[in-house]
Amino acid sequence: MCEEIEPFVQQLQNMSFVELEKFKVSFMPLNPTANDSIFKNLSYLYDSPHDVPIFFVANEWFYFGNRSSVEEEKEKLLQTLYELSNYSIPPPVVEGKTVYPKPVCILIFYNSSRGEDVSDVENLLEKEIKFVRVDKLDVATKINRSIMKKVGANYTPVAIIGEEHYNLSLYNASFIVEKAKKYEKIGVEFPPTYEERKICALLFYSPTCPSCIEFKRELDALAKLYPLEIKTYDTHVKENYDLLLDYYAKYNVTKPHASNLFIGNKYFYSITQMDEIEKEVKRWVGIGLDCPTAGKTTPEEFLKRYTVLAVAFLGLVDGINPCAFATLIFFIAYLERVKRREAVLPIGLSFSLAIYICYFFIGVGLLELLYVVESISSTLGRYIYGTVGIAAVILGIFSFYDFILIKKGESKVILQLPTFLKRKRGRILKKFTEDRKLLLLSLFAFGAGFVMSAIELACTGQILFVFLAAMRSANPPKALVIKYLLIYDFMFIVPLLIILSLFYVGYSSKALADRHKKTYGYTKLIIGAVLMVMGIYMVYRVFI
Repeated sequence: MCEEIEPFVQQLQNMSFVELEKFKVSFMPLNPTANDSIFKNLSYLYDSPHDVPIFFVANEWFYFGNRSSVEEEKEKLLQTLYELSNYSIPPPVVEGKTVYPKPVCILIFYNSSRGEDVSDVENLLEKEIKFVRVDKLDVATKINRSIMKKVGANYTPVAIIGEEHYNLSLYNASFIVEKAKKYEKIGVEFPPTYEERKICALLFYSPTCPSCIEFKRELDALAKLYPLEIKTYDTHVKENYDLLLDYYAKYNVTKPHASNLFIGNKYFYSITQMDEIEKEVKRWVGIGLDCPTAGKTTPEEFLKRYTVLAVAFLGLVDGINPCAFATLIFFIAYLERVKRREAVLPIGLSFSLAIYICYFFIGVGLLELLYVVESISSTLGRYIYGTVGIAAVILGIFSFYDFILIKKGESKVILQLPTFLKRKRGRILKKFTEDRKLLLLSLFAFGAGFVMSAIELACTGQILFVFLAAMRSANPPKALVIKYLLIYDFMFIVPLLIILSLFYVGYSSKALADRHKKTYGYTKLIIGAVLMVMGIYMVYRVFI
């Protein structure tokens, strides 16, 4: 369609009173251009189709993507241009900043102490005029009487539109709407002597989080209609994240979110709350609201809250992974065979410590990989998080399927170590448990733990990688993620330590293996549920 309307574009450029600016957009989600961002913002502000070709003129838009209505759109656009030819209308975007759409700003003074009510006028204006800002000031308060005097009004109730004053005791709501509609296409400012009282809001968000960006766009659109001043903080910056924790402390927020909006004493975190947010903003119009102040906390204090419990739970679920259990039971069985029961505790602890250290380094490596990918392209990072989320859902489905197979008595499941790795694991453990001195055997056990962690990563790493990707998408400081990882890895080896303790006090490896076999299916069920929940959460965060 862009080529088809080119003659019409030339016609517009030849009109003496029309200044036409053209923006080429790419619609490339992985590599958006500056024009793509401008166009997306305009689409949100105008509530117009996110498609081309489209024209934006003052408060109006004209979409030419539908062939059946092209001629009608041409006529409407030309008519609007001729109507506005006597006005000086800047383009909607000037030096990267959006100038339009511009609201019709209406100032209403009333006196509640006299029983005056202007809500019918306000409601009808907001219903009939798309871009409108109504400031109601009750002159029952001294400061508002001072403002009324400053703008030149001397009676109530009164509506001021541009330079005109309308006595609301004489004119009904429909009449006021009719007068306001004269400015609907171009907007009109408040009287120059009226100083709006700003409503301050604080937004903490991640610029790499799609839902956060959508949330911010909605807030920017709201700020076009109200004197809303939004101060933004990138939570990738450690100082900003620490400040966010302070606000969490004051507002008693126990669950972190990617988007965080603070207005007065209210806290919001989702685009689904826009109606509530607008209601809260309207409550302060004409009154004004200072920026909320923060409490004081630290990442360490925040770590003690509910998030750490979730991290500990995930580590424990990963630790009951059949792969991790099978390795330790296999290891203890070899120790039984070589009759080295006195060596079980030091060797088992050495083996578990090695798994803890190796798993921690693997986690740090995966985390650094996510940081590197995001530094190359934030959009690519988002798609990786989304892919990981989808993979987690698929793995969860496979785990549920494995549970069904186990319940049917099938011995072969989908999510398990490949046969060649199982054999390699057995050979390594047999080599390391030959008749050697205790110290040497402990050192070999430490090495075996490292090797086992690497071999079994394909099986145990399912939850770990999803956990790290989910943590990274929530954008806490790296130091905080490392602390979470330390807790996660400790909980990962807790089941190994429990098995080791049971064997040390008299349980045989056969008894432990039998118990493991009985709970194998339920372990798959728990892991599947965790992967599904985390996967759905990540997909929601990235794509919805």
